[in-house]
Amino acid sequence: MARFESPRYKELGFYVGNEYRKFSGGIYDTDDAEEIAVLSGISDCVRVDEAEEAVKPARTQTKAKSKE
Repeated sequence: MARFESPRYKELGFYVGNEYRKFSGGIYDTDDAEEIAVLSGISDCVRVDEAEEAVKPARTQTKAKSKE
């Protein structure tokens, strides 16, 4: 699922082919490849699902010091 956010326009509208689509509350979720392609080209929105995956912290492992 791809999630796009429009921080500037809460009801941003766009066309995919001849069909009109719009954001609701500044968020638009889709699995449609055509919609993703169109949304990726719009400067007033940002794909946020990829950003969230990149920010996830890596698991860290600590080694126990041996007592000698």
